[in-house]
Amino acid sequence: MKMRTFVPSIFRLASLGMVLVASLGLARAAGADSVTQVFVVVVPPAQDQAFTQGVRDWHKCLHDHGSTQTALAYSAVTGDLDRYLFLDEHRTWADMDNHDPAGSACRPTFVSEVLPHAGQAFSEVAELNARDSYMPGGGPDPAPMLWVLAYRIKPGQRQVLNDALAKFAAAAARIHWEAHFAGYDIEGSGQGAENFVLVWPNKSWADVGEPAKPSDKEMMESVYGKAAAGANLKRLLGAVSDVWTEGWSYEKDLSYIPGK
Repeated sequence: MKMRTFVPSIFRLASLGMVLVASLGLARAAGADSVTQVFVVVVPPAQDQAFTQGVRDWHKCLHDHGSTQTALAYSAVTGDLDRYLFLDEHRTWADMDNHDPAGSACRPTFVSEVLPHAGQAFSEVAELNARDSYMPGGGPDPAPMLWVLAYRIKPGQRQVLNDALAKFAAAAARIHWEAHFAGYDIEGSGQGAENFVLVWPNKSWADVGEPAKPSDKEMMESVYGKAAAGANLKRLLGAVSDVWTEGWSYEKDLSYIPGK
């Protein structure tokens, strides 16, 4: 599941600064309903050991009470490294109204063992955009690494961005491109933060760094022709005010998967 050259091509053409902030969702099979509540927690280095032990104690409580809510954990490997990403996956928005009884039972453990060691916490909701995704058969689950391309969209330009990325995804599907990605509309991220992301699941750093074949430029031109491919990229870049990348690594010991 290669991240590939679509990212560096954009940076060469747009010359946009790489400002790193909290982002994103976990790539799933395109077409499936998917809403992910995203929590980013900033942990001061001196509190890291206590925080991670507190999360393990909390998860043990959840396990003992039969919690059925999966929560995947990732740690930042680029940008500010004192961040953890926790992803609570749901089928729909309405599913987020269903509260797991184990959560209430274990809240005291969370309050006493986890919260005191967290410096800051942020939350947003990532909703899968199937048109802007190319994930045939899904991805590695959970993905060992996530490479995230985040966009801040100009006012009134969301549809332009979505249409441009949909053409990119359609081209990838047409040629069965080896690089897979999932697009997410971001809601509730706060003022000045990202409002769309492409998530590229990867197996390793080697996978992240290996260029896809053909390149994104070659892939688009083979499907639409040079002029149309260039015009589509121009529309995409014109719809965004900023774009940046982030890398995250899966933390198995800090994830909660029911029954494990």
